[in-house]
Amino acid sequence: MIAAGGTGGHFYPGFALAKKLAERGHNVIVVIKKGSPSAEFLLKEDMNFYEADAEPMPRSKNILEWINFIFKLFSNILAMRKVIKEYRPKVCVGMGGYVSFPLIFAAYLTGVKTVLHDSNAKIGLANRVCSKFTDLFLLGLPPVGNIARGILAGTPIREDFRLKESEADENYWQFVTDFGINILIFGGSQGARVLNEAAVKMSETILAKTNRVHFLHITGRRDYGEIKALYKDNKNVEVIEYSEDIYSLMQAAHLIISRSGASSIAEIISLKKPSILIPYPFASANHQYYNAKILADRGCAVMLPQTPRLADDITDTVKNLMASPETFKAIHSNFIVAGFPDPLEAASRCAELIEDIFK
Repeated sequence: MIAAGGTGGHFYPGFALAKKLAERGHNVIVVIKKGSPSAEFLLKEDMNFYEADAEPMPRSKNILEWINFIFKLFSNILAMRKVIKEYRPKVCVGMGGYVSFPLIFAAYLTGVKTVLHDSNAKIGLANRVCSKFTDLFLLGLPPVGNIARGILAGTPIREDFRLKESEADENYWQFVTDFGINILIFGGSQGARVLNEAAVKMSETILAKTNRVHFLHITGRRDYGEIKALYKDNKNVEVIEYSEDIYSLMQAAHLIISRSGASSIAEIISLKKPSILIPYPFASANHQYYNAKILADRGCAVMLPQTPRLADDITDTVKNLMASPETFKAIHSNFIVAGFPDPLEAASRCAELIEDIFK
């Protein structure tokens, strides 16, 4: 059983792992939040799932919210214990987030082996609590601090991100020198508006000096109309609200400007793409900062804080990179020696380690 609910950052790595375990002959049940859009996705994939009526921990001091949370938490633990006794899994896996805790704690009480996975460099609250009674902790990135029973295994991503050979040869990098660059911009579901608006101002400044840049800006559905209007139909800018084909867009980009959520970081590592990372400053435990810092410290990205100067800072960084095409090659090479686990192999690696637990 794999708890992979809450957000896409928990679900998609959990789904990739579930699919790999299923390919290796195991029966897998994915635990998701009740009412989650993930249910429709899993139905299409013909994968078994269980919907847990879980809720995140309240951020307020409202006593009624806390009473409701505690009641639901105990109800979920009991429900998970019942499901575990019914299906008798050999191991229960938590991918982080509030859906993981009831499954992992119920498994611990029932005597079932437990495994945790955290995609972030800064371990989340649910996983920090669960780590006290887990058999194995799989890490997506080198962690901040020591993690007992921790193994660096990487964060699983979809096979779609596997680069074609032609995209890794010298002709790809020659494009930067001779024809200009493709810049992909996208933000997370939270706090993307600041990044969106800064990107518009940056692109105006860059395109006033050169037409050797093509921008593809994924705005998110909320900001699409407003941001598209700000670009004023500039022929060097393509604006879309969302794309199912994000892997192709990331492959085509020479430079990525984005937030630093764990899934985006794993995809950037896999593609070895130069990136400008702007951590969402209000993410829980400031985990996006630590994710970005891991790459920046190894020369694989530029990290910029979200300040009133963000548009100017992004503009200056893009200008500096464009003035030095060799920097693109250097960043690409830094990924090779950085020692990050390959996210495309992470599902297999995690599956092997999980099998070792119950063997």
